Amino acid sequence: MTKRLTLAAMFIALGVIGSMIKLFGSIALDSLSAFVGTVFLGPGFGFLLGSFGHLATAVFSGFPLSLPVHLVTAVLMGICMVCYGFVRAKTSQKWGMNRWLSIVVAYLINTPLALLVLYPLLGPLVFTLIIPLSMGALLNLVLAEVVLYFFETASSDLQKRKQAEK
Repeated sequence: MTKRLTLAAMFIALGVIGSMIKLFGSIALDSLSAFVGTVFLGPGFGFLLGSFGHLATAVFSGFPLSLPVHLVTAVLMGICMVCYGFVRAKTSQKWGMNRWLSIVVAYLINTPLALLVLYPLLGPLVFTLIIPLSMGALLNLVLAEVVLYFFETASSDLQKRKQAEK
């Protein structure tokens, strides 16, 4: 359990660093480490990583859309990580289906569903957020998948070397 908590702390720290890399206003690279951390630690920790990452971005941006909007968004990011982790773990790996389906699910929660939930709080402003939020969500997801691909490739190479030594 200590290793998992240490790894979670590392992913939170990376999320804070990512929250300082702004793409558009309060849209940042905060969820990149949360997506990676969700794969390593599971959906439960993913909720924590996604929520904390968004709140870090909101803090460093000065809560530009108000505290209630950012609290709702933090919960939505946590739910996004839970769904992403669940779909990624439970879907077949054949043809990378788990990657593609988890990306689609995460995008749908992160952008259209989030904007639909936030419409009562933000009104027509949500329509101006569709393109930047889509670009930010997809960039975070694609970068996370690239990182995960390299981790998985390095891990399989290491396992092959260990088996060859035996």
